[in-house]
Amino acid sequence: MALLRLTACLLLATLPQDPKKASFSELAGFDYTEGMTLPKEVTDLDEKIVTIGGFMRREIAGTGPVNQFLLVNDACGCQGTPKLNEIVFCMLPAGVTMDLKPGVVKVTGKLYVGEEKEDGVVTMIYQMDADTVK
Repeated sequence: MALLRLTACLLLATLPQDPKKASFSELAGFDYTEGMTLPKEVTDLDEKIVTIGGFMRREIAGTGPVNQFLLVNDACGCQGTPKLNEIVFCMLPAGVTMDLKPGVVKVTGKLYVGEEKEDGVVTMIYQMDADTVK
């Protein structure tokens, strides 16, 4: 009987979990400064499957389909550049491209939390391997 319970627990642990709903109020709800310790509610999302809503924006100028994009809380058209903790850098699976969708979209995928630096400068805090965009 104990073996049966253990087997059932192991099977349940390997099943895909429902994504956690995340929001920009969590991700951007603090004043970010380089090198700071990020809030626990944010670091708890690291390497978790999440769904988050926002607006798609191009990371690289151009037209046509993209395989990576920025997810931002706000249209940002007249408000300037969003802060680093107001952007999720999303990558679609290899070989997948899509047109930017207007309006609010829901993106689901694995979120990575932590400062990423390029040439000693923090370039992002949030990255996501996006599985779906609806």
